[in-house]
Amino acid sequence: MKQSVTMLGLGYIGLPTALLLANAGIAVTGYDIDSEKIEKLKNKKLFFEEKGLDTLFKNVLKKQTFTPTTTLKHSDVYIVAVPTPAKKGTAELKFVLSALDSIGEVFQDNDLIIIESTIAPRDCVDILIPKIKAWNKPFLFAHCPERAIPGNTLYEMIHNDRIVGGIDALSNEATTLLYSKFVKGNLFSTDPTTAAACKVMENTYRAVNIALANEFSQIAQKLDFNVWEAINLSNKHPRVAIHQPGPGVGGHCIPIDPWFFIDPESKNQGLIEKSLLINKEMSQIIQAKIDSLILKNKVKKPKIGLLGYAYKKNIDDSRETPSKKIFELLSKNYSVKINDPFVKNKDFLELESILKLSNILIVLTDHDLYKRIDFSRYQNIIFVYDTRNLFLNSDFKKTNIKLYQLGVKE
Repeated sequence: MKQSVTMLGLGYIGLPTALLLANAGIAVTGYDIDSEKIEKLKNKKLFFEEKGLDTLFKNVLKKQTFTPTTTLKHSDVYIVAVPTPAKKGTAELKFVLSALDSIGEVFQDNDLIIIESTIAPRDCVDILIPKIKAWNKPFLFAHCPERAIPGNTLYEMIHNDRIVGGIDALSNEATTLLYSKFVKGNLFSTDPTTAAACKVMENTYRAVNIALANEFSQIAQKLDFNVWEAINLSNKHPRVAIHQPGPGVGGHCIPIDPWFFIDPESKNQGLIEKSLLINKEMSQIIQAKIDSLILKNKVKKPKIGLLGYAYKKNIDDSRETPSKKIFELLSKNYSVKINDPFVKNKDFLELESILKLSNILIVLTDHDLYKRIDFSRYQNIIFVYDTRNLFLNSDFKKTNIKLYQLGVKE
């Protein structure tokens, strides 16, 4: 069994994975080029919030099995979990390639390299493996795409099934043995291309399903039914699982990975590309809706407060958040301020301030905190537009505030 592991990239996936391995008793080195991250970890501080991560970190500190550093040294195993910013039709591999360059300087015969970073299906076979082969040393290699969601990362890393895509049986065996130290789910072996394709397919399924829900929301307004109720009732069918509509999609996976299946040279727009564009267009749809509601309610000096900037509830992750585009569109014509209790930004307002200063509120993230707002205290608010089905009409009793919802006719 391999005894030492280096995690390259200590972000939302890399750090939790490194700590889970370290907690299992494996000597783990956490490597990152961001010296601020490393200094915080050396000072026993985390730099992002995640349920259970603080407790895990404290346990690992007691075991002294985790060493953060900006200097890469030899290990038996190297796990690459660096960012892969998206380009249309592919993944940007510059950070992965840079990580491999660093590994190449300390690599020894038969070490294991695992790629966790999200990549396009052919990237391992066409780019990454040939680069490693050029070192002219025997090696083990696998692609093991992560399966986790912010806000529940540790639980999912431990309990979800995982796919291991090795270049041979020995690579699959070594990788499976390593991950089995903390993964309680099943570990399935395949090849690198299939493993990467599965990751893209999983997120494509979700992107297409969300696009369907978003299209249903527009149909519902035209035909005068409540899309949220209709989806809930439709999902009572044993073979139906419609996702929820909303202001768009965010995060590093759903709005990005499906592009890896799209040929940028093709002039024919298929289902996947159409779905991605439907989700992207929700920001313009919401802008147009707000414009019409301002006219309908004769709001003379609109002061808009956006509730939520993170792409999903109760987390601080704002990667690819649709709130950014909505803010930019509305700011062209109106005064717009943002609140998010989780996302740290010096330009965001405290919740109390945004409730007092705004006459229009738009719910973009359904943080639990917002559900506790006592709207009877804020008679300055004319209407609330809810894109997440967070509020009910009963939340506005004893007020003159009007509630409008995505997918519900006025």
